[in-house]
Amino acid sequence: MATPYKTKQPVYLKEPSGRLQNILDPKYESTGGGRTSQIATPTILNFPFTPTISVIQSANYSSYDLTHTNFQQRAFDSSTNMDLNITAPMIVRNEEEALYVYNAALFIRASMKMSFGQDDNPGMPPPVLRFYSHGIYENVPCMIRDFTWNLDSDIDYVEITDPNNSKKIIRIPVMNMFVLSLSTTYSPKDVREKFSVKHYLQGNLKDQGYV
Repeated sequence: MATPYKTKQPVYLKEPSGRLQNILDPKYESTGGGRTSQIATPTILNFPFTPTISVIQSANYSSYDLTHTNFQQRAFDSSTNMDLNITAPMIVRNEEEALYVYNAALFIRASMKMSFGQDDNPGMPPPVLRFYSHGIYENVPCMIRDFTWNLDSDIDYVEITDPNNSKKIIRIPVMNMFVLSLSTTYSPKDVREKFSVKHYLQGNLKDQGYV
């Protein structure tokens, strides 16, 4: 039976580089001798039940305060990057969905950490994700700044086997609420070479993540 967690949804987060080993839907290939290894493929975090998305965007203006005046003049300073707050219900109905929610939380937390220590490229900053929502936002480059996941006391839990230790049990709430804060980010080169208000108004930059 198809699960909404594994089916493409109108709202999702994508990690294009494959650095996080696609923990939500791992792909494998044969390496000979009966062994398999994991292929680095993009990770897609589906929000299976329509989340609430709050978009925050603002512009900064400086004020000129002149003596003996009733009003001040404003001078444009800058436009800020868009921030998004996502409140996403994650309902668990079986063990498969419970494992997905557990791995989704692991993926989100890993997306907020730099490569370090025993990693292949220690010192590399967290990956830039891509946000998609209802066809309004497409391929928006962003970073996760905050993540909240409450383990409530007044609901049931589903027990699953720890994927890394078959002797341990993990308990996942049947009703979860993921709350994420995202900030958009753009490279100076892309902004300099691709962005213009004219093209923005014509919708030519939407699939390039400019919002």
